[in-house]
Amino acid sequence: MAQENKIEKSESTTFYKQLFKKVLFTASIVIALSLSYTLLADLDSDSYLLELLIVGMALIKTIFIVRLTFIQLGKIIGESHQLTHVLTLFAVLIILIVLSFSADYQALYTLSSENFKSTISLDSSFIPQFFEFIYFSLITFSSVGFGDVVPLTISGKLLVMMEVFLSFLVLVFGIANINRIHVNK
Repeated sequence: MAQENKIEKSESTTFYKQLFKKVLFTASIVIALSLSYTLLADLDSDSYLLELLIVGMALIKTIFIVRLTFIQLGKIIGESHQLTHVLTLFAVLIILIVLSFSADYQALYTLSSENFKSTISLDSSFIPQFFEFIYFSLITFSSVGFGDVVPLTISGKLLVMMEVFLSFLVLVFGIANINRIHVNK
């Protein structure tokens, strides 16, 4: 029994090391992209080109997250079938998606407040605005859509569509791997 616990702990440590390595690369790219165009949004230049840049970089980010989900993390789940590992994987993916799209929405809003309509005033400082966009991103990811924050422009709608697409893929990925999950009793 003690030997089995040692093996399980060793497998668990290996899983978290692999997860950290795979997610670190993707998270670094996602954070770098999000920060870069959040900073670019403060520049006074052609807003339309920056909106296209934000949407383009969000598309690149979406491809990296899809790649992480289906190729790399599919291998990890193939090696580890524990429920806690799968739940950790999904928690990491959800946090990565919600926070990165929050930065996208924040950057679009910083470029032009015309990109989003809200029932509350978003003309406050960065932190309250970012909180509202985290809220909006989480509501969008969950497909609830209360309608208190609404994208008005094509750029905003494209970002929302990408986030909904990712949430759908994460859900499909989870359902497709449900038969591989083992619950330890």
